[in-house]
Amino acid sequence: MSWKTILVPHDFSSSANHAAALARDEAKVHGAKILLLHVIDIPPSFETTSVIPPETGAPINAKDYAVATAEKHLEDIAARLAKDGATATTFIRVGNPVDQINIFAGENNVDLIIMGTHGRSGLQHLLVGSVAERIVRTSVKPVLTIRHPT
Repeated sequence: MSWKTILVPHDFSSSANHAAALARDEAKVHGAKILLLHVIDIPPSFETTSVIPPETGAPINAKDYAVATAEKHLEDIAARLAKDGATATTFIRVGNPVDQINIFAGENNVDLIIMGTHGRSGLQHLLVGSVAERIVRTSVKPVLTIRHPT
């Protein structure tokens, strides 16, 4: 099977960085493009709340600040991937991560989803849950999960 479009949902964790590196390697082998997606899960009641970022000291809408911060991080990741010879495009969505990842994968004709997993277990898994596990259970696209070796 040949992958042409690889989706990497990225939460800015080391596990997600490891998944992006694997996606880079797969993209180079298959001549695929990488879609980097960050989903901002912000409660609607906080979307209009103001925050004061330390870099400006001026109030800004919390949702706008989250989007701007995520865009900067994703662009940095895309630049690192480009430096290593892979083409990556960045996207931001707001909403439930599982829903948004699955919707995005369908809208963009994704061939493979590669995502990191934190490998939580026990009570921590029960309380926090696992986006990766829910994607594996609900996605109609192939999903490769990778746990960071540390």
